Amino acid sequence: MQPAVHKAALANDATVIVPGNVYVFGEQTTAPWSPNTPHRAANLLGAIRIKMEQSYRDAGVKTIVLRAGDYLDTEPSGNWFDKIMAPSLRKGVLTFPGKPNIKRAYAFLPDLARAAVLLAEQRDTLNRFEDICFEGYTLTAQQMARSIATARGHDVKVKEMAWWPLRLVWPFMPDMKHIFEMRYIWNTEHFLDGTRFEALVPDFESTEKSEAFRQAADFVALPKRATPKLTQARA
Repeated sequence: MQPAVHKAALANDATVIVPGNVYVFGEQTTAPWSPNTPHRAANLLGAIRIKMEQSYRDAGVKTIVLRAGDYLDTEPSGNWFDKIMAPSLRKGVLTFPGKPNIKRAYAFLPDLARAAVLLAEQRDTLNRFEDICFEGYTLTAQQMARSIATARGHDVKVKEMAWWPLRLVWPFMPDMKHIFEMRYIWNTEHFLDGTRFEALVPDFESTEKSEAFRQAADFVALPKRATPKLTQARA
């Protein structure tokens, strides 16, 4: 699909905004990750991303790669948060696929969309190819649980996700191998250097974390609160 996009963009001198992710950096690359961090991913999904982004640079397309961590959406959209992490909040549990004490990058999708618009408005003054990191939120699972607890008004504890059920279905779902090859991303501390974005959009205000998580987890019912049992006094 990319060559067709290149052709259309060049024919119209259009700017393409690519929603970049953190796959390109690879398991051994230490944080912070920035536009100057080498792309060293050796796994398939990372290699595809590296090749795709490089194709825009090589074609000379006016490009903004807006790079962010895991998305937090305002409605279920099939990401890790709404598919795996949040559903157990109805029991007061945040299910986390990795180490709960490492910091990871997240981006609230409405904030990222606003960022894309603000960058698009500056496209005529930007470099031909821009790799821009959107810092978003940098959180451990424990910090995320506290933000969610504040947002939803109930206690939230962290529970590590069991991976063995996914391994059981691997023989029947060949694409599951890609889930496992990206497992490192849950156990590798990482955060994004937003210096370039801050220089371009110095007045940008991100949504407060608790509010972002309130919206992201709004589709999950609140835990049932225990109600005192009523006893009938004997006459």
